[in-house]
Amino acid sequence: MKFVLQPGPGTGMSDQATPTPDPSCSSDSPARQICVSLAVVAVCWVFLRFGSLIVSMAITHTWHADNPIVSAYAFLFRQLIATFIYPSVLNIFRPAFIPLYNEIKKQEGADAAARFAGGVLEIGMLIGLVTFGILWLCPHPIVRVMAPEFSPDQHAVTVGMMRQMAPGILMLLFAEMYLLVFHAEKRFAYPHGAEALHKIGWGVGIVVAARVLGWDAAAIGVTYSLACVLQLVVSVVGMWRSFGWVMRVTGARAWASSWGTRAWALVLPLLVGIIAARFRDGFTLRLQSHLDHVRFVSVEFARQLSNLPLVFLGQIVSVVLLPHLAAILHEGGRDTHRRTLEATLEMVWVLTIPVAAVTLVLAPELTALLFINAHWVDADFAFCAQTALAARMISLGFTFIAIENILMPGLFSIQSMWWPTIWGLVASAFQILCLVGLARADLAADSAVLVAGVALVYPLSRVFKNAILLLVLRHKTGILSGVRLWTFLLRMALLTVGGFLLTYLAHKGCGRLLGDIPTDVDVLPYKMKLVLQIGVPSGLMLLGFSAMLLACGYRERLVALAVNLKSRKKGTAAAPPPEA
Repeated sequence: MKFVLQPGPGTGMSDQATPTPDPSCSSDSPARQICVSLAVVAVCWVFLRFGSLIVSMAITHTWHADNPIVSAYAFLFRQLIATFIYPSVLNIFRPAFIPLYNEIKKQEGADAAARFAGGVLEIGMLIGLVTFGILWLCPHPIVRVMAPEFSPDQHAVTVGMMRQMAPGILMLLFAEMYLLVFHAEKRFAYPHGAEALHKIGWGVGIVVAARVLGWDAAAIGVTYSLACVLQLVVSVVGMWRSFGWVMRVTGARAWASSWGTRAWALVLPLLVGIIAARFRDGFTLRLQSHLDHVRFVSVEFARQLSNLPLVFLGQIVSVVLLPHLAAILHEGGRDTHRRTLEATLEMVWVLTIPVAAVTLVLAPELTALLFINAHWVDADFAFCAQTALAARMISLGFTFIAIENILMPGLFSIQSMWWPTIWGLVASAFQILCLVGLARADLAADSAVLVAGVALVYPLSRVFKNAILLLVLRHKTGILSGVRLWTFLLRMALLTVGGFLLTYLAHKGCGRLLGDIPTDVDVLPYKMKLVLQIGVPSGLMLLGFSAMLLACGYRERLVALAVNLKSRKKGTAAAPPPEA
């Protein structure tokens, strides 16, 4: 079947074709295209996060934190899937595929780019089959190596759940390979809509299987695989409606002789970095498995708490930014590429400040609202204290975790793969050295210092790594040149301090009226009071923080962006946005 990279005739979730920009207003077209793409992905990810919340609440409200089923879920989904398998595959293929795809399409045409995409899909699906075989045939050694301190009950439940989830992981990897093609063509609705349906379907499936059918661990494992099948079906339908094909066979010899050497040259540093990162994560998990049941789960749910805003402030931008940057570099030139990077970096940095401040100050209330049911037992008190402690440690480096999602696409878009790899290796070594120090300290399994240390080492390594990568990106692309870098950092530092002070004062002032967390009341008043304890101080902080932004000159920048978007819709020329 002939491969045609043109918008499909269908409607529904398929993206609309991007119109050819008017040269008279081309200066603002990259900004508008990125904003439209961000809106599409953000809507999908709102539903994705809603589904994630259903999953988390279904699990934490069905089983207590000391139940081996919760430990198995935390290990398999948070560590094996969300940390090892899923990001490894995407972080190897996506940064190398999208820039090279755009270059091939620009130089040799759409048909050559399509043939290149077909070869990459075949390789990725083969990796998915190998991964499924390993998980299905060797679950016992995987759990023993990655979590050696699991109790016999934890180990047995984890092994059974791994086999239940293995078919779903295979379907997930197939769907994510299709995501590469969608992203390369800057089409985001189908793949991210499929992810949202997967997560909502999984959450609802857990509730039905556990509460209605009375399933135990299978309520998590089996429903996960069924939800992954749903995600793959939506992705396949999207491929057919958008591009007119589902699977295109590409000869291995033709693929290797034409673009394979170049592709592997880009993949090699990414592969080295991924191996080092997975070794780091495995070492972290081994140390974390020394914690008791409650504290093991506490660290994992603290990371999940930080992932909720990180999705919107980093990962969504990263998903959209790399395809657009790669296209901008080949179509709009280096100056537009530089200005796009500067504006995105500043936007994300500013938005992380109130999020980090709220997490640091209101971590106990956030933990109670999202993860703990009414009428607390002893395990809930320990879980809340340890999760809040871990979340506060993560919030200290939250900004630098988020801006990595800007720095990495910026470097990948210019096909600079080794610099992120080299400094990723250094950061991983730094993190491992810190963990070795914690391990040799011979701390007790219920030690707050151990919990805080395990939670802190990752954000601390991100601060170190991404400060260096910011300088590397500045050298290679010219962003924030001269004294503008120091002006930018000083402005961000003042905003950060102001945001934390505003949140602390708002929390202290409201605490006298709203009281402490209600631990022995019914569900409805329990949740309502927690919403007030979080929402009122956060609202007051946002008002004060908005005033700070207006005082720092951000009003003019927002007005300029709105004028550009409005004039673009009318087809008239717009003034270029102010320098970041």
